[in-house]
Amino acid sequence: MKETARTTRKKWVLPACAAGVALLLAAGAYFFAMRGPDDSLELADNATMGVLPGIDLAQRQAELQALLDESMIAFSINTSPVFASGSSEGNLMLENPENNAKLLVVEIYRDDTGEMIYQSKALPVGSYIENVALDKVLDPGEYPATAYFKGYREDDHSYIGQAGAAINISVLS
Repeated sequence: MKETARTTRKKWVLPACAAGVALLLAAGAYFFAMRGPDDSLELADNATMGVLPGIDLAQRQAELQALLDESMIAFSINTSPVFASGSSEGNLMLENPENNAKLLVVEIYRDDTGEMIYQSKALPVGSYIENVALDKVLDPGEYPATAYFKGYREDDHSYIGQAGAAINISVLS
């Protein structure tokens, strides 16, 4: 069977395109690998390397650790609590661990409606609540929700921040 110029061209189009794409990828990788750091930053020529004189490193580390501890919120919750009915208590198992050093208030919102269905009072450090009844009566079913743990300073009760956890509430009847 005789090959025409057209069928011969078709045989080389795909390999030529693949080679072209590979060449472009290799050139792009080379460009990104070989480019240097951003030269737009100029280092201060009067900067001295080290720690300022008179600074107590242990004190500075303790201050930084206190800031870090305050900004981190530790908590525990059952991510699949079960309620026998919409008005009964369920095994939410909220915990404010001893290493938390802040008061926690828990608010739970339904993901589908945004409605708050539970709000705790402040949990002291090192305490837990095993079973709770929700503030809103729910029909039987599954309810994806988000539990927000709001942190407050123990000394003046000022707000620090919050952390959240996805949970799935099951109401049996």
